[in-house]
Amino acid sequence: MDFEQSIRGNKARENFNSGYNCSQSVLLAYEDYLQEKGLDPKTVLRMASPMGGGISRLREICGAVSSLCLLIGLADGYDTPDDEKKKALYTQVQKLALQFKEHQGSIICRELLGLEQKHDQPTPSKRTKEYYAERPCADFCATAAAIFEEHYLQELSK
Repeated sequence: MDFEQSIRGNKARENFNSGYNCSQSVLLAYEDYLQEKGLDPKTVLRMASPMGGGISRLREICGAVSSLCLLIGLADGYDTPDDEKKKALYTQVQKLALQFKEHQGSIICRELLGLEQKHDQPTPSKRTKEYYAERPCADFCATAAAIFEEHYLQELSK
């Protein structure tokens, strides 16, 4: 799939550019899918809200990647302590997270942003024209959403 042509990827990009954090942006691109799975999108957005900035600006795992993992869990997750199901899920998560890493260079927020500090202050940056011009986060959101779209297209069309 050409990530630039991904409908869900472009929706995730738009979500980020309208003020949602990276994690929320990816999940919101699948609002219809969340509803089909019985999840209220507003509740999911609240649950994803601390994941932005690599977990609340700690600059660890990228929030877009975190939401990619949540979507994989929604599609293929397990609800019993079954090691084979865990292995299958973890295999899929690793595969798609590594695909994100191959495309973007890392799955770590601070590395993606070229930051040296381990974490930022908890105060979010103002969302200005300059902020969006220098932040590649919208592209990270698009990549994560497109990866899920590519690998779960059949599931989404059910």
